[in-house]
Amino acid sequence: MTAGEGPAATSRLPHALAAIYGLAIVYASLQPFAGWVALPDATPHWLLAPGRARWTRFDIVANVLAYAPFGAFVAWIPRRAKPARRVALGALGGIALSFAMESLQAYLPPRDANAIDVLSNGGGALAGALAAAAVARRPAWRAALSGARRAVFLHGTLGDVGLALLALWLVAQVNPAIALFAITFDPAPIAGVARAAPGTDAVTVLIEAAESAFQTLGVGLFLALLVRHRRHMGAAVLLLIGAALMIKGVAAIALLKSSAWEGWLRPGVSTGVAAGALALAAAIALPRPAMIAVCAIALLSSLLTPLLVPEMLFARAPLTLFNWRYGHLLNFNGLMQTVLLVWPIAAAAWLFALAGRPAWGAPEPPAGRERSGTDPVSGTGGSGPRT
Repeated sequence: MTAGEGPAATSRLPHALAAIYGLAIVYASLQPFAGWVALPDATPHWLLAPGRARWTRFDIVANVLAYAPFGAFVAWIPRRAKPARRVALGALGGIALSFAMESLQAYLPPRDANAIDVLSNGGGALAGALAAAAVARRPAWRAALSGARRAVFLHGTLGDVGLALLALWLVAQVNPAIALFAITFDPAPIAGVARAAPGTDAVTVLIEAAESAFQTLGVGLFLALLVRHRRHMGAAVLLLIGAALMIKGVAAIALLKSSAWEGWLRPGVSTGVAAGALALAAAIALPRPAMIAVCAIALLSSLLTPLLVPEMLFARAPLTLFNWRYGHLLNFNGLMQTVLLVWPIAAAAWLFALAGRPAWGAPEPPAGRERSGTDPVSGTGGSGPRT
């Protein structure tokens, strides 16, 4: 099978990644979606306004890095396209999104709309598109990537959306202010929370442990349900945890030049992760319908548990140096926490769709082919992946 043909050509993973990442850029660019003002009459367009082209080296680097993945995802969307077309689509998509965000930011007084941002964002999208085109023009690389994706994960649009959601969860881990398998910040910095009444510390630790346990179980089962064969589940979960820790560690080192393990392994977090891991080891042996139910319950419980201590939802970052409040990263913490709060709901919706689909999200067999026949993607029986 040549690159670009067969089942891999119908993948919607680039579409899902581009849409989710684009929404994240919109949220980060316009948060908190308040304070809009009408521009005075005769106000020049922000591209022509004098004194608006203020920039720093950090701004340019942040803009380039922020838009590079978006350019790569857009460049990957065409099933068959020459490298020049992929590069053009990725770069123009990034420039168009950046121009739209800068135009809206002109109506937000705290934001600064200028052409330097558009140029650096466009440069980042161009860099990402060039990288994607370089991979796309090598059939062996494309075949290896698509083959690994089909062999390990659910195929079909449902599998693509699930992988995009999993990637979103991993990206949210880049914020070292939130512990691994947690949703909320450490409540300790809030005045009065830890000393409001005797036993409050114990209650806070218990709630934090429950939240981490539910997240560990829910995210682990979500990945396990994405994996086609049970023999791959254990290794996939270990790789996920390792990748999340590596992402957090790199971000922490870049910000603090020191270790943050002590903050991430607080008693509540470490106890919860351990309990969740034990429950996960047992849950992955359940039948897949039961795994779906347990996963949905665990994810929604991780979202609802902090409501028992409402202050946790509004807590500040446990380490103020992690609370990035410079330039374009002004609302970074808010974006990442919003992603973690919304993610269990989106994942539960995906699980609901998975439960209602035959063959666990595999494409339907072509017309005229019996369902009990060979699956057109995997070559196995049409009843779904072997367990």
